[in-house]
Amino acid sequence: MRRLPYVAGGLFAVVATACAVQQKPPAASGKAVVEAYVRAWNQRDSAAFDTLMAPGAIHEDVAQNFRGQGAKAVTGFMRDLISVEPDFKWTVTNTIEDGKFVALEWTWTSTYTGPDPTGKRVTNKHLSGKGSSFAEVENGKITRFTNYYDQASFFR
Repeated sequence: MRRLPYVAGGLFAVVATACAVQQKPPAASGKAVVEAYVRAWNQRDSAAFDTLMAPGAIHEDVAQNFRGQGAKAVTGFMRDLISVEPDFKWTVTNTIEDGKFVALEWTWTSTYTGPDPTGKRVTNKHLSGKGSSFAEVENGKITRFTNYYDQASFFR
């Protein structure tokens, strides 16, 4: 009989430990991760890419013929974009999530100060346009993010 409290206490400790080990904080939804990614762009916070993107993640911008792998490549793309559209604002207007897939509709506004197609410098050209993005998120990290839009329509 003297062993019963020890056995019961030991059993309780094993069960409590097992429950504690299996209780993990829920992973952020794909929608939350993608919205954080857009927020990082709007805040020019390229350091956040390291926490939001998987190591081999792909970011594609079809209209600009950009395909980069990893946070470092995306940071370079952001830096180039800031040099010609320093005040860009990316606003998500609709989001659909299904498992690891997230689809976005968005608007983009900025003041363009880069070259036109002939190479002539453009100053203070207001841009505005709509587009969509498709993302894959696994284990709380973006593995693929692709933008689709008609870049010429932004200049109309």
